[in-house]
Amino acid sequence: MKALHQAGYAVDLASRYICYSKNSDNEILQERKSGAIQEAKRLVEQYQCIDVKERPQIWITYHPYCKAPDWIGPIVSNALGIPYVTVEAARTGQGGAEDLWASWREEAQRGIKQADLHLVFKPTDRAYLAELLGDQARLIDIQPFMNVDTGEIAPQSLPPSWNRTTTFVTTGMMRKGKKDKNFFMLADIFSGLERQDWKLVIVGGGPEEANIRAAFSKIEASHLHWTGQVEHAEVLGWMKACDAFVWPGWKEPIGMVYLEAQLMGLPVIAYKSMGVPLVVKDGLTGFLAPEENKASIRAALEKTLDNKALRQQMGVAAKKMVLEKHSIDAGSKQIKKALAIGL
Repeated sequence: MKALHQAGYAVDLASRYICYSKNSDNEILQERKSGAIQEAKRLVEQYQCIDVKERPQIWITYHPYCKAPDWIGPIVSNALGIPYVTVEAARTGQGGAEDLWASWREEAQRGIKQADLHLVFKPTDRAYLAELLGDQARLIDIQPFMNVDTGEIAPQSLPPSWNRTTTFVTTGMMRKGKKDKNFFMLADIFSGLERQDWKLVIVGGGPEEANIRAAFSKIEASHLHWTGQVEHAEVLGWMKACDAFVWPGWKEPIGMVYLEAQLMGLPVIAYKSMGVPLVVKDGLTGFLAPEENKASIRAALEKTLDNKALRQQMGVAAKKMVLEKHSIDAGSKQIKKALAIGL
């Protein structure tokens, strides 16, 4: 919304109705759909009671996907005769042998097919939409962007004994699924490092913290500093205190945390997985290793250990890239151009 405002649009949050569900139960689907249709009818009546010049001219829905179909946007935009636009329409990993989300996905796709334009962040989303929509697909790529106005971030204090030691930092939510698997990968990666002249700050907390700590128990405790769950500003403070950011990024759709770390002036070490290359430039703002290639990512860590000048050079390039290409200012320009071209 801030990016749209900055691009010169008057923006209203039309509805706070929640279509999303954590559960694929059909009763929930029907309840969500019924509520959404009622909300759409309410909005149509509301808009039709005001002067045509005061009505919305574009409807934008962010991130319709398997767990969050958009029933509202198609109804409202069709009733008002205005363009319907999606941002980051996606097909996520739900499925499996039973594919419990098949009905939800069908509903999401029905709405997606009615859009006049799709703004796309990731190549995987583009491929999905191109296959789903065929020749009807109107897709425009935009780069991921974020708020870069973080204010003054003070670096956190590292243990005094860590002076003059290369310090990596990592952060993630400690929950089951992709997050804990990435932490387990990280424990395996660092436990296999032959060199011992490094430290690692682990920022985060959650229900799987005990299991994640257990995975890191094979590493000498003097190498590690656990912060627990902290506020966002403190996460950035830990990044600012360290020398490089490392997070495997296995199955990472985009990884906004990489943009945050680079904004704090850190080079990134990660796997070249899914959306990570969208926000980290290999050899320029960090090192990307082939996915799940532990030897390659360890080699990248060792390069970072060896060369303070390189770390600093990459950190400067990383911050410059985020400010120039991934800020809200950059995002607003991309969106304005995309809407002008696509509608």
